[in-house]
Amino acid sequence: MKRNILLLVLLAAIVFGCEDFLTEEPEIAVTNNNFWKNEKDVESAVYGLHSVFRTVFGDVVVLYRDRGLPCDYLNAVWKYPSENQPSYMWNASNPAISWANEYKVIAQANLVIDNIDRANLPKERHNYYLGQAYCIRAYTYFYILRAWGDAPLVQESVDVGEKARTSWQELADFAIKDLKSAAEMLPKARDLYDANKVKVTSKQVPSRGTAHAILAHLYAWKAALNNEPELNTLSIAEADSVIKHGGYVLAKNPKEVCDVVMLGNSDEGIFEVDYQNTPGDLKTSGSFIAGACQKWPIQPLTTPATRRSIMRINNTTVMEMYKDKSDERRDEYFYKLDSMAGVATSVTQGAAYISKWRGVVLNVGGSSDGTLKSYEDNEILIRLADIILLRAEVKAKTGDTLGAIADLNTIRDRAGAPLYSSAEGDLQEAIAKERDKGVISGNGYSLLRHHPERYFPGKTKG
Repeated sequence: MKRNILLLVLLAAIVFGCEDFLTEEPEIAVTNNNFWKNEKDVESAVYGLHSVFRTVFGDVVVLYRDRGLPCDYLNAVWKYPSENQPSYMWNASNPAISWANEYKVIAQANLVIDNIDRANLPKERHNYYLGQAYCIRAYTYFYILRAWGDAPLVQESVDVGEKARTSWQELADFAIKDLKSAAEMLPKARDLYDANKVKVTSKQVPSRGTAHAILAHLYAWKAALNNEPELNTLSIAEADSVIKHGGYVLAKNPKEVCDVVMLGNSDEGIFEVDYQNTPGDLKTSGSFIAGACQKWPIQPLTTPATRRSIMRINNTTVMEMYKDKSDERRDEYFYKLDSMAGVATSVTQGAAYISKWRGVVLNVGGSSDGTLKSYEDNEILIRLADIILLRAEVKAKTGDTLGAIADLNTIRDRAGAPLYSSAEGDLQEAIAKERDKGVISGNGYSLLRHHPERYFPGKTKG
């Protein structure tokens, strides 16, 4: 995944370039006609796809990455982030509404999908790479339809003309088809191997469980937004495939979530943007969600008075989320929540001190010595706890109250929190609040995790 993608860039330039240029082919040139010869070529192209995917989804424009987060302040960009209300009107000249980066991922996926047959790989290896491309393309279209609704559908690498918007329902169906194919082609996470027969441990590389997990989300979304309740049954079935057969295991407590799961590639992780503390691999801390909301005491050379310049959640908001003091997440995900509440707001801004991402990487030497360089933690896109709570939500909608409560209590019990009681009121709302806790403290990009009908303007009934 860290490989040089110059070859792929050159290849893409040729594919999308002039037809005349392809009529004369120097023997030493790398072209689309002479590239796809063996597994190493295909692997290189797929790693190029991962590189683009990581660049795009590891550094997403804050405007739409953080929609739905239960935050109280977001650097004047959002007026009320949790209510999906921006503080100014988007318009065509605002680059934050551009989907150009997402379509770069789709273009690279299409390049692999359209050309992989040329390599004549054994079926197992062919499916291993093709399944990854299908899965990443589907996830990207799912992301696009959640952020923008109707959008262009580009199905082939040679399709470079202007395109009108396609309905979000058709985008969803296209992504579902891709994911079904990926689920059939890909091995389980424990059975992923590269071209050198080395075991793949990166959770950025999609597995069968990744495809089922995205499908579970996508079916639930389409069921809610397009008035198709029958899709809820399919969502539950996909979640079952992940939970029962995916080989994933919940971390045993909130401390392990912080120390192991958030660092990345754990047994709980399903789909992640993978980072390593190697030269040229880490991104700037400000583009990491941890860099946006964490300061003291995690970030070096900060104090309790250091302002959260990008994102803030108030202490009172967190206390409302975690009412019971037996819930271990209160003290594990937030630094001294109760005692810091007694410190003057002139110091704290009234904020809770998030302390969940701990893979701090420091600059060494020079004038920046000892300052924060970045975080080694992965961006967690989907993890097992997320799928368990998704299944709880959908079970509640389908009338399986006991099943929904059991799933909800699985997550609460892991945290040492009180189990669900009917005295809390509406079960679906209780599950939604539980999912909010996962969003603010590490389920990756929040983009409207629960109750999509709340946050998807104009798209609630197809």
